[in-house]
Amino acid sequence: MKHRCMIMLLWVSIMSLGAQVSQSLVGVDSLRIGTPFQFVIDTEFPLKEIEIPDTLSSFRVVGQSIETKGKGSIARLSIVPLRVGALSFPKLELKSARVLGSGGETDAFRVFVLRSRADADTLLREIKPLREYPAQFPFWLYMLVFVAALLLAVLLLIMAFRKPAAPPPVVLAKPAVKVQIPAHLVALQQLEELTQSGLLYRDVIAYHFRVSMILREFLETSYGFGAIQMTTSEIAESLLILRPRLMAEYLGILRYCDLVKFAKHEPAIEEIIAQTETLRTILQKTDALNHV
Repeated sequence: MKHRCMIMLLWVSIMSLGAQVSQSLVGVDSLRIGTPFQFVIDTEFPLKEIEIPDTLSSFRVVGQSIETKGKGSIARLSIVPLRVGALSFPKLELKSARVLGSGGETDAFRVFVLRSRADADTLLREIKPLREYPAQFPFWLYMLVFVAALLLAVLLLIMAFRKPAAPPPVVLAKPAVKVQIPAHLVALQQLEELTQSGLLYRDVIAYHFRVSMILREFLETSYGFGAIQMTTSEIAESLLILRPRLMAEYLGILRYCDLVKFAKHEPAIEEIIAQTETLRTILQKTDALNHV
């Protein structure tokens, strides 16, 4: 009996080592692809490590920090969404710095990621608050409606006794022709807005996310495959089947952007400007090829 009590006490002490974990998100309002948000984890135990799963494909953790707060810790993860739409972020295992206790895990959550918007478009409009009106109208308004209804009835009677006039000839309107803007011109306009926005000097990674997305949207519209949702390797396989004239140039830009986004390549400003101009030249070559 005494041994059982000791085992139960030991089990309760071990279970008490598991502490509460609270979490919050910062910067997820109007979240767009390539824009980082912050995942804050607050624990009541000393945190040693946060285990990021290798299967995380819709997000990329670009930075993390762990700070001591009393007996607990505060961890901050900077996360960049790589896809658009409703995305699920998995649970993360938290490793405790204590000898006993696993530390627990975070809750999974979902975020909705919008398509990229040019940073120069900063016009925001506040929604006006709803105004409430009383259900009871004034008496004079009922009288006005009655008089208007009476006049309308008299007018209808007069029109009923008149000889109907011959209907005017029907003229069929020509259907409006929808002008389809070529994909390379749309991409050139997006690239010009991006270079004018100054994002290059504020956030290099987000700038390369946007450059990559402009080229992906161009490929999807021009060649009819889902380049926006594909990896660079998958795009290369599709282009090998289609074999466009500028295939090598397209893949060169995409692989360069991947080095900056995922391989922590830190290019100089001159290199970034040169690669941007290369993409502009590729899109202009596409215009020239379309007129051959």
